[in-house]
Amino acid sequence: MKGELETAVSALGFEKTVILQPGLILGERQDSRPPEYAFRTLAWGLGLISGGILSDFWAQDADTIGRAAVVAGLKCLHGNGPPGKVWTIGISEINELGK
Repeated sequence: MKGELETAVSALGFEKTVILQPGLILGERQDSRPPEYAFRTLAWGLGLISGGILSDFWAQDADTIGRAAVVAGLKCLHGNGPPGKVWTIGISEINELGK
């Protein structure tokens, strides 16, 4: 379903579209499914003891994702984004832009 949504949004014809594809999203939530909570806790703990090395490749903090989205949007606004109409940002680039 996410892939279909990305395709549909890309087809809207905006001058530039930024799509973020994070891993597991870490951070406080009001509601959570038990398995999701367990994996978030595991990722948080691994990240804490390793300085992020053991968690950054599969889980990102919501604040990092938000910062990456803003930085990417500003880059596109100022003409500094990659060529093409759609910029798809994966986990490693989210970490790079959001730190």
